[in-house]
Amino acid sequence: MRKFIPPDQTPGALQLRASFENREAIYLEKGALKVRVSNIHGLASRQTVFADVEEIPAAGLGVGLFARPRNGATVLRWRIGAGYLSQFSDQRWAMGYGGWSLYFDPSIIQGVLDLASRFPENMDTSERYNEIVRLLQYDQPLLQGQWRAVFPGA
Repeated sequence: MRKFIPPDQTPGALQLRASFENREAIYLEKGALKVRVSNIHGLASRQTVFADVEEIPAAGLGVGLFARPRNGATVLRWRIGAGYLSQFSDQRWAMGYGGWSLYFDPSIIQGVLDLASRFPENMDTSERYNEIVRLLQYDQPLLQGQWRAVFPGA
C-alpha cells in the first residue's frame, strides 16, 4: 500500500523535516551564522522546498555577508528555498547549485563555534568567513555520507 503524501509535500521534503526540523545548524552563504531551521515544507508541483531560518547569536559569528554591529540587535529571520537540485545527507543540506549550505552535525557546529570564539577582535570579517570555509572543507570525514536528492528523478 502506498503512503499518502499531502499535495504540498514530497518524500524528500518529508525526510528533510524528519531529519532537520527545529535543529541547530551552521548556515553558510557568503557568510556564516548559527541558526535554527523550522517549517520545512515542499511544493511538489514546483519541485521546491522551503524552510524558515532564525539566527542564534554566537560569539565570533555573523561574519562575511552577515557582519553587523552586535549590540543586542534583533536576530535575523528569513526563509530559504531550493529547487530540484537540492541535496541532503545525514549531516548536511545544500541548495544544490551554489548558494547556501546547512551543517547540522553537532561536532561540526561545535568546531565552528570553537574556531569563531578564538578570532581576534581586529580580524577582518571576510577573513573570519574564509577561515570557517577552510575548516568545513578540510573536515571532510565528518561531511561524508550518502547524498540524496530532495526531488529524485528531477
